[in-house]
Amino acid sequence: MVDLEPPVETERSRRRSWGIVTYGKFLIVGLTGVVVNLGVFVLTVDSISGTPLSNFFSSLLHFASKTASNPVLYFIGSAVAFAVATLWNFALNSLWTFRSEVGHRHPPTRRLGLYFGVSLGSLGVNEAILLATEAIIPPLIAQGIGIIAGSVVGFVGNSRLTFAEATPSGEGGS
Repeated sequence: MVDLEPPVETERSRRRSWGIVTYGKFLIVGLTGVVVNLGVFVLTVDSISGTPLSNFFSSLLHFASKTASNPVLYFIGSAVAFAVATLWNFALNSLWTFRSEVGHRHPPTRRLGLYFGVSLGSLGVNEAILLATEAIIPPLIAQGIGIIAGSVVGFVGNSRLTFAEATPSGEGGS
C-alpha cells in the first residue's frame, strides 16, 4: 500500500532548512559587503592621498595590479573600509537575514557591538589561517579558505549571539 500522507516535518529538519536559507542570505549580504569594502577602501586611500574622485576607476585598477607604494595609507583605508562594510552588513543582516517576528534578545545598540566583536573574531580566524598556511599554499587560496572559515564563525556567532531571538520570560532567557 502506498502512503499518500506527506512526511511530517520534524523540528530538526525545520531548523536545518532555516539554517541553510539563513546562511545563504548571510553570504549574499557578505558579498555586498565586499563591494562596499573595496569601494570605501579606494575612496579612503584616494581621499587621504589627494587623488580626485574622478580617478576612482583608474585607482581601482591600480590597486588591483600594483604593490603598495605607501602601505600606511592602505592600512588606514583597510580599517575605514572594514568599519563601513561592517555597518553595512549589520544593517542588511538586521533587516533581512536575521529579521525576527518575536524580537531579539538584545537591543539594537548592543547587537551592533556584538556584531563588530563577532566580525573581528571572523577576521582573526581569516588572518590566522592566512598566516598558518603562508609557507605551504598560495596566498589567494589561503585567503579563500580563511574567508570560508571566517564566514562560518561569523554566521554561528551572529545567529547564536548577536541576533539571538528573545525567549519568553520564565524559559531561562537572559
